[in-house]
Amino acid sequence: AEQALLDSHWQQQTRQRLLSDGRHLAALLSAHGLAPTGGTALFQWWQHAHALQVHEQLAQQAILTRYFAQPSSLRVGLPANQSDWLRLQAALQQLASTGLTF
Repeated sequence: AEQALLDSHWQQQTRQRLLSDGRHLAALLSAHGLAPTGGTALFQWWQHAHALQVHEQLAQQAILTRYFAQPSSLRVGLPANQSDWLRLQAALQQLASTGLTF
């Protein structure tokens, strides 16, 4: 942590990567009918009446989200690596094939 605080170049690169990844996550969710209602560079938030069903279906595919009952919504964090991005994309495609509409 101390080294990260002293490395302004690393901080700037990390900030840019997180912003880019946040935009990528928002676009990926939107492309699968889950357009974010809000979010940050670290996560996207989706408010919808079917949030619990989406949360459960993604969990069955080992994609963990944070469900909120009031209002009915999900928080989806940034995938950690390329493999996780691909798993999320596959899970969203599977979710789309269930016929659940948003």
